[in-house]
Amino acid sequence: MKTPWHTARLGRALQQALERQGLSRAVREQEVIIRWEEIVGTAIANHAAPERIRNGVLWIQVTDASWRHELHLMRGGLVERINKALGETVVQELRLR
Repeated sequence: MKTPWHTARLGRALQQALERQGLSRAVREQEVIIRWEEIVGTAIANHAAPERIRNGVLWIQVTDASWRHELHLMRGGLVERINKALGETVVQELRLR
């Protein structure tokens, strides 16, 4: 189904306004937090929660040391998976707490 012209124009106008205000990157960063479980899966989401993202660094709170170690080993793949889901490089590094 085609998107009505007014909806497409509104979406583009909002995108342009965010870009002018320098907020488009911040919106993309927040999308990582909002879509966390969808992107990483339920198993990881049950043991690790994103806290914040700033300047390409995603801070993640992990439930215990064994999961922290597991995610440390997976961090390259997780960064790739996150960026692929968003369609652009938003996360460059993970920090586990």
